[in-house]
Amino acid sequence: MPRKISSPKKEGVERRRASRADRVVAISHRLIKRGRSKEFAQWSLSSTKNMSVTGILFLSETPYKVGDVVEVHVTMSGIIDIVKGFAQVVRVQMKTRHSYHVAIHFIEMKGPSRRAKAHL
Repeated sequence: MPRKISSPKKEGVERRRASRADRVVAISHRLIKRGRSKEFAQWSLSSTKNMSVTGILFLSETPYKVGDVVEVHVTMSGIIDIVKGFAQVVRVQMKTRHSYHVAIHFIEMKGPSRRAKAHL
């Protein structure tokens, strides 16, 4: 039986539904649901790595788990709300012993941030 030869991954090819832009802005985040239980953790402050209209990659000291639901507030210059809403954790990658890259996908937006997403 002939072996299947897999083609190499094409580097630089975007596989996401929305392209991401490198944006470093402040993000406040907190866990609100893990599995079936609601948990309202304290807010943590960190920074984004990149953003799109469907999600964000940010740095975190909180070891979130895939499937967690988080509440996020993204602000520019500390006063302009860019994004406010809820998102699901889709990927967590440990960077250092106490630092993680957390990828989230938006599931619900609050208030005027829906319009702001168009500018990401």
